[in-house]
Amino acid sequence: MKIKKTWTLLLVLFSMFVMPMMAYADDNPITKIKEKLKFNWKVLDGLDFVFTPIGLFISLITIATLIFVVVRVIMKLVKISTGKGTIKDKWFWIEAGILVFIVFLFISGAFFSFLENVYNWTSTQDLGETVEKTSFIQLLDDTRKFS
Repeated sequence: MKIKKTWTLLLVLFSMFVMPMMAYADDNPITKIKEKLKFNWKVLDGLDFVFTPIGLFISLITIATLIFVVVRVIMKLVKISTGKGTIKDKWFWIEAGILVFIVFLFISGAFFSFLENVYNWTSTQDLGETVEKTSFIQLLDDTRKFS
């Protein structure tokens, strides 16, 4: 039974990796596969009717979270003033601070700016690019020429 699973796995791997490369044997197969499998972001251009409700939903959740944090802080301050709570509750203040930080990341748009910068940076990376010789290696080559 294990032999059948092994052969099936090998056949699947062969069809996923070897067969596409054989189909593009004349040129660099990875370049052509990358062009075919790369996500086309222009598909999302006409989807405003989907992103607008999603944005509205995220905005409502962000506002609700901010209101929730403010109410919890006010309740904590009331408990502290009545003597039922302590101001030294470290985990409460850490949790409230993190939630307020996350809310302000969304309200200010910094979260999406960060995602946009990450996308722009990763889209400009070329892993197949050849690396130029470093100055140390060039120095070694030059010394070999003159020796």
